[in-house]
Amino acid sequence: MNTYETVVVINAHQSEDTLEGVVNKIKTIITDNKGNILDINRWGKRRLAYEIKKRQHGYYISFIFEVEQKDFPSVLKRFFKFNEEILRYLVIGLNKKVLDIRLKKKRIETVNTEEDSEKNAKVEEKNTEKEKVAE
Repeated sequence: MNTYETVVVINAHQSEDTLEGVVNKIKTIITDNKGNILDINRWGKRRLAYEIKKRQHGYYISFIFEVEQKDFPSVLKRFFKFNEEILRYLVIGLNKKVLDIRLKKKRIETVNTEEDSEKNAKVEEKNTEKEKVAE
């Protein structure tokens, strides 16, 4: 299996439905070509460094995926090129070391987020108990 990462900049002036439609279409292209999506990271709406197609903002999304076909990037690039919603794209191949580092970092971020959520829940619970005692 070959592992790739692609970063896509979508026109941010589109509706949420249009953005989701583009994301779902990319997912479908990957899975229809016997691919496996490992991670989707939505960076959100950001200001572009320079105007692209008279736009100043773009919606950034990163995909990490595996596919069996060696020529799959050309299939994906063809879709990107002919889709008017996509302002820019980049498709790169990842080696095993880089993939392991990225997925490990993602797991650490997820664990930290879960721990923060648990701490916040405990603090809220203590504050609620203090308020009940004070009454």
